[in-house]
Amino acid sequence: MTKSYKTKNFFEGLRFSCVDAIKNNKKKFVLTFVLVLVAMFTGVFVAIKSNNANSLGQLQEIDLSGFYNGFVASSGAFVSRSLSLFVNVALLVVLSLSKLFFPLAEVLLVYRGYLFGLNFTLVLIFYGIGGIITAVVVVLPLQLLSLFVLIAFFILLSKCNCDCRRYGRGDCNRTVLVVGTLLLLLVLNLLETTLLVLLNGKVVLVI
Repeated sequence: MTKSYKTKNFFEGLRFSCVDAIKNNKKKFVLTFVLVLVAMFTGVFVAIKSNNANSLGQLQEIDLSGFYNGFVASSGAFVSRSLSLFVNVALLVVLSLSKLFFPLAEVLLVYRGYLFGLNFTLVLIFYGIGGIITAVVVVLPLQLLSLFVLIAFFILLSKCNCDCRRYGRGDCNRTVLVVGTLLLLLVLNLLETTLLVLLNGKVVLVI
């Protein structure tokens, strides 16, 4: 009973911290989402306008030959995406330490948004109707959710660090926040990989 009560209190506290962080950082949230959306549409535009699909491989850190080999449906792709997510979380942890690093964090999140838009469109270009199902059912919701988690994580961690500098303590446990975010992103990654395997997805999305 006591353990269950503590667990409930923990999640209630985490929810309160998230809501409070959003309320106190509305401008940052709006700015970040707008920039990420612009970057996503830029990626879509670049993919559509490119006349040579192979040249797109030079615009992103992805081997397009993997499209034809179903690389994303393999354990190697899961590991690669997991490593990418780990690096992104680590970078956001460092960038959350000072307000001066906020523009750099925006660049990172915007770049991920650009890669998402580029990859999402490539799925449609390479696979037509089959690509639409994969892109809309799997890639779109899970990648958007991952992006949202990263944005919310950075804003919340920045607030916690700011509170610690100002008051000597924050409303949330930063270690738990970092570990929890990593676990959530890994679960989303695993879910995406599993669905792509079930749908025989042949998509490279290592961002």
